[in-house]
Amino acid sequence: MAEPLEARLNDFFDALATYTFTPLTLLKFSKMLLGIDNPEENAGFRPEKRDPKFVSFASRIFKKATQPYFRPEVHGLTNLPAKGAGLIVGNHNGGLVPVDTFIAGGAIARYFGASRPVYGLAHDFLFRESTLSNILERMGALKATYKSAELAFEREGLVIVYPGGDIETFRPFKKRHKIDFGNRTGFIRLALQKQVPVYPCVSIGCHETFYVLTRGEKIAKIFGFKKKLRTTVFPIVLSFPWGLTSGFLPYIPLPSKIIIEFLPALDWSKYGPEDADNPEVLQACSREIIGIMQTRLNKMAAERNLPLVG
Repeated sequence: MAEPLEARLNDFFDALATYTFTPLTLLKFSKMLLGIDNPEENAGFRPEKRDPKFVSFASRIFKKATQPYFRPEVHGLTNLPAKGAGLIVGNHNGGLVPVDTFIAGGAIARYFGASRPVYGLAHDFLFRESTLSNILERMGALKATYKSAELAFEREGLVIVYPGGDIETFRPFKKRHKIDFGNRTGFIRLALQKQVPVYPCVSIGCHETFYVLTRGEKIAKIFGFKKKLRTTVFPIVLSFPWGLTSGFLPYIPLPSKIIIEFLPALDWSKYGPEDADNPEVLQACSREIIGIMQTRLNKMAAERNLPLVG
């Protein structure tokens, strides 16, 4: 039986209130910081909760909402497979409001159909709040762990991962055109162990929707965020409508033109599962994918006239 429109909208508004209504946001995330929240044990490890009908509904709504505001362009969807497991590796932008992530996921869903299993790996803290985790899991989000990616591959799913995580999504504005994975190679180990193809994805524009002054790594270290929130940053940003504030406070993104491109799969066929623990192989693969993505991002940046305008 089809889910009533009212129920779908209720999920959206519940998540929206949690994520953008500041007092409620501060209350819920303060509980996480103090360790007095009560997250579901299995949240983020349930790929079966992905709901194709909800994904289709959400992708249509999101396209209508973002098309006139961000003027997005998505290229290279033909480089992705219509079936089978695969790992899409992207550069992370936009802090707590990574609009390009949803634009990319929605574009894939509309191109292949929402029944094509696509999952996105996200930070742990998003699954510690039940309202957010509910809607994210229905859209195909999973915790950024080896186990969750493995579960998605078992379902022949495409998995979207952003290796740079908090380091990259809160990089300073002046470094917005730099690929920065923070020397992380876990995604390469995963791809080699599971022998899945890797598809680089490059995005530009989303990191102009706010202005990051600093990652705030020293502040994060002082307050022990690595242990409490599994992050090494406490970013200081300029965002609308708050002005100078913490990057951990959701914001209204500026209308920057966003362009996303999916690149052809990398040829790592010469490597087998036994190479997944070889540091030299991991570094070679890391240099290759970062080099390819950086070259493409440099070209996209050169073709961009002005921030926001594109």
